Amino acid sequence: MNSPFLRKALPHFIAIIAFLLVSVVYNKTAFESKVLNQSDVVSYTAMSKQSKDYKAKYGTYPLWTESMFSGMPAYNIAMDGKSKISINYLYYLFNLGLPNPVFYFFLACISFYILAQVFRLNVWLSALGSLAFAYCSFNPILLATGHETELLAICFMPGVIAGVLMLLQGKYLYGTAVTVLFFGLEVYTQHLQIVYYTGIMVGIILFVYLLNTWKEKKYIHLLIAYSLVAFSLIIGLLNYALTLLPTKEYATETMRGGKSELTQADSKNKTKGGLDKDYAFSWSYGIQETLTLFVPGMSGGGSLGKEITGSSKFADKLTEVGYPEDYAVSMANSESYWGDQPFTSGPVYLGAIICFLFILGMVYVTSWHKWWILSICIVGIVLAWGKHFSAVNYFLFDHLPYYSKFRAPSMALIMPQLGFPLLGILGLQEFLFSEESKEKISMKFKKVLFISGGLVLLSLLIFLMSDFKSANDSQVKERFVSSVLPQIAQGKQPTPEMQQQANQVVSGWMSALQEDRKSIFQADLLRSVVLVLLAAGLMFFYLRRKMKPVYLMVSLLLLSSFDLLAEGKKYLNEDNYIEPENLEAQFNLTDADLKINADPEKNFRVFDQGNGGDPFANPHASYYHNSIGGYHPAKLALYDDLIQRQLRKGNLQVYNMLNTKYIIQHPQGSQKEVAMLNPNAFGSCWLVSDIHFVNNADEEMAALDSIHVRDTAIVEKLYKDRIPFLPQKDSLASIHLIENLNDKITYGFKSGTNQFAVFSEIYYDKGWNAYLDGNPAPYCRVNYVLRGMSVPAGEHTIEFRFEPKSYIMGNQLSVWAAILTYLILIIAGLQLLGLIQKKR
Repeated sequence: MNSPFLRKALPHFIAIIAFLLVSVVYNKTAFESKVLNQSDVVSYTAMSKQSKDYKAKYGTYPLWTESMFSGMPAYNIAMDGKSKISINYLYYLFNLGLPNPVFYFFLACISFYILAQVFRLNVWLSALGSLAFAYCSFNPILLATGHETELLAICFMPGVIAGVLMLLQGKYLYGTAVTVLFFGLEVYTQHLQIVYYTGIMVGIILFVYLLNTWKEKKYIHLLIAYSLVAFSLIIGLLNYALTLLPTKEYATETMRGGKSELTQADSKNKTKGGLDKDYAFSWSYGIQETLTLFVPGMSGGGSLGKEITGSSKFADKLTEVGYPEDYAVSMANSESYWGDQPFTSGPVYLGAIICFLFILGMVYVTSWHKWWILSICIVGIVLAWGKHFSAVNYFLFDHLPYYSKFRAPSMALIMPQLGFPLLGILGLQEFLFSEESKEKISMKFKKVLFISGGLVLLSLLIFLMSDFKSANDSQVKERFVSSVLPQIAQGKQPTPEMQQQANQVVSGWMSALQEDRKSIFQADLLRSVVLVLLAAGLMFFYLRRKMKPVYLMVSLLLLSSFDLLAEGKKYLNEDNYIEPENLEAQFNLTDADLKINADPEKNFRVFDQGNGGDPFANPHASYYHNSIGGYHPAKLALYDDLIQRQLRKGNLQVYNMLNTKYIIQHPQGSQKEVAMLNPNAFGSCWLVSDIHFVNNADEEMAALDSIHVRDTAIVEKLYKDRIPFLPQKDSLASIHLIENLNDKITYGFKSGTNQFAVFSEIYYDKGWNAYLDGNPAPYCRVNYVLRGMSVPAGEHTIEFRFEPKSYIMGNQLSVWAAILTYLILIIAGLQLLGLIQKKR
């Protein structure tokens, strides 16, 4: 231990081990051969099954999947590059082979700890901030729901900020290496909304730094630092150009790109080239609800939480009428939320002590860092308000580049999630180690107490003025009434008197539910106030010289961590884990699946109505079959138009042209799903005798209601030049599918006259190329979503190959970016080793 380097490194090694131990203990169930039961992971398992099976057979993922929405690009489902040269391997350096979800919390701690060390903060303070960032309630909630890529992107976010700050400090080589590494790995997650927010934070930092240093005339430094920031971010992006370029191209054709060609689809809340505002801003955090950052239960709880574990007036009401106690408590928790969002899995809680320390930082920190940290916190909160602050957010949605592609504004609270603990520990550093006089430090502390008292008073006023009612309560009440009425009627026809009696019973339930919500708010407010008082008391003792700095730091670390870990456990606990076989059992073959899989034809589609809910938001059928439904947050806009205008209203002709051979149903009173054969499905391809030309997309969609598309193709005049001749009658003409390999589909054709073929495959001209006997051939969009092609007389082989140029170019760029990244990291590593040798 005589080495100066080892003496300096030891505390950091201890901190890293501590992070690991906390994560292991917090997630100890993960080591009991159990897995998390995450709804989104279950969905992903179904979505990606076909792609993974394809890779197992052919050695690479397909770029197109047939398993959902009748076919779509698989860029955001499962994909890899053609080259083995990638920075993906660096990801494994961070997870250490730890099981899910242990490594997420560990990685979040390490990433924030690196950021704290860029500020040269005390190890205890760095650990306090790291644990607060990693165990903010949003993180365990994300894991419980299965939003793993989102959390992974959040974990890498502090490392990106650390690299940028190092560049601004003049550490050009190390800053470039850190920024390229962490930003590249963040982009690797493919959660572009978190990447976008990271970019906003970097922009704010650069702007504030420019304002702060402009008068110092450090023009050369500014030029070098800003150039390297831009270079690092570009290289980080290019490391995953193989997904980014195709995704960028694909986005313009999706719901998120506002692609719909139907003029009737426009509305006053439509954004050109983006999502409808009504859809995009559904999950807007309420302005009052923002206080969950300080009091987690101020808007109730969340559908995944366990805010109520003991006494519940609502649960008591349910048990009185025969509901099991566990079910009643579960219902009390699931209906406890009364905030402004449609529903939520749980609140974003940063910690009462972290909020108190954030106020401390606002008062004590005087460096330029305070202003960019405050800015990102304010910007994040304002963005999270979404439609509740529409004057700003609608304008940004319409004018910020690519911002209109994203939804769920509440996600922007990841910005204060990083900013609050960072400014808090910076403030605590100043409080403990400032060279100012004790009198001045004490005066500032009084300001902290006054502001904190104001926050507590505001929370109390909201508590006293709240009615604890939700905008969704009327729907909840109706649902309860419909469940109570049959019990009152006892098999008889319900009378108005019975209806009134059911309403009276449920009104009592709703009053009890509001009392439960009040109790949650009250208990959490009391807890937050007690925590703030404890933190303030400890700091008061320090000012009175009755406590050493290290004891204060350790005490605050323990209090803050205990608070956040306990809150997170309401949403991520032993109940979230199941045996692996139980997870796999969710995809057990049913009798309906067995019947469908026994069909020797294979190349057809399935409509799944058997699982309940929305078949166009349910991925279950995609696990075993090619589905006309499914789940994906960015489906093709043309197909979404078809869903809304034709499939939802049950136009059987449209189902037939999509080759829907089986319909899975769950007959009333039956315990099993059944697969109903649709004998009228058109098949994979067919020849038509006529072409009906229309002027625009609206007419094309409307024509699907009346034109018999088995005999007539509907084509917009826009594509007329791709049809060199009209079909001619030949009773012996034929076309059939030879092979469908996702990215390559082959057909056989034979006719004595010219024909026009319709293929039951989704039209997507950003990569699909048609070939006639190996030579390129034109094709067009027919029936709004399908492909059509003129075929000359004779015997021909027709091929459709998915060959997106964006993927080919992206692969090349990713390889060169990865090589450059490794070179930068090697050079930085060698220089660091040289410095370590000197210090020894």
